[in-house]
Amino acid sequence: MSRPISNPAKGNKVRLQPLNLACIGCGFIARRHLDNLSTMDQATVTTLVDTNPQATTAFQREFAIPATTTDVDQVFSDPHIDAVMICTHHDSHTALAVAAAAAGKHILLEKPMALTTEECATITRAVEQAGVTLAIDYKFRFAPSVVKVRELIPEPIVTVGQLVSEITSDHSWTNDPVIGGGLILGHGCHTLDLIYHLNGSEPVSVYAESIPAEPTAPTEIQAAVATVRFASGAIASLVLSEAGENPYMSKWFTEVFDGTRTAVFHHHYQQVEISGTEPGHVESTGDPHAIGTRDFMADFLHAVRTGEPPAIGARDGLRATLLANRIVDSLRSGAPESIDVDAHFA
Repeated sequence: MSRPISNPAKGNKVRLQPLNLACIGCGFIARRHLDNLSTMDQATVTTLVDTNPQATTAFQREFAIPATTTDVDQVFSDPHIDAVMICTHHDSHTALAVAAAAAGKHILLEKPMALTTEECATITRAVEQAGVTLAIDYKFRFAPSVVKVRELIPEPIVTVGQLVSEITSDHSWTNDPVIGGGLILGHGCHTLDLIYHLNGSEPVSVYAESIPAEPTAPTEIQAAVATVRFASGAIASLVLSEAGENPYMSKWFTEVFDGTRTAVFHHHYQQVEISGTEPGHVESTGDPHAIGTRDFMADFLHAVRTGEPPAIGARDGLRATLLANRIVDSLRSGAPESIDVDAHFA
């Protein structure tokens, strides 16, 4: 049965479900969201937005979406659109999210939330003032393997988080530190969020070292290794690199230890091996790139419809960006850098 929603930014106007969504940006991750929404009855995508008309036309034909536009302001001014999915280049997130909040639209925002903590704080203030929902797509939290390990090993002592991939194309926008954030934030933010999630404790300091990339490489850093300390006293070791992907482990590899139990994630978080007092194995099938995406979307829609906070919100988005920025600061200073998430929510 459809449930009414109350949008404070629209004067508590009640609307019936399904929600009307617009998708801003028609690339790889947008296709994933549209695939999921095509099988869900809680929302309907009514409008596609992209500066490239060919991209919107292709998605319109594939997913039978009524309207397309190259002008995002048409979405923000449309009173029939309840929420937007922002799936654009990372440097555009802040302006689009702030405008969406001002227009009273709920927001599903791709990772990373923004490229600086100041921008993350700006987005946070905008959504709080507008009273709209904001969810950040750190999808791996919803992987069945991660859910199980959080249940069995809630307080790790040591965590290892690794993102090691093949060298990205010279033309990849994610490697541009101004547009995409580069290796540590643009690529590594999933790992940065997940080590926090697995520990359930705020990071308080980080120390990092790196290997500079070759002069002709698309990124400034070939590899970075960092040690993170949490408020709980636990520590984590991070490896972020484009040194070459291991085909068995996949580019994502994470280990968790608590003294009596261990967990080893591999195959794009589709599988985990658990040993110790409660040994076991969790395995998901299907496209590895889809892991967690459907449950993330369902959580966002539920939050909008009920007014409950989403599982992954503004604080989570800011934390990952802050940790990435502090890793870079440590690389430059050659010393440990403190981390205080609360300072940005004062």
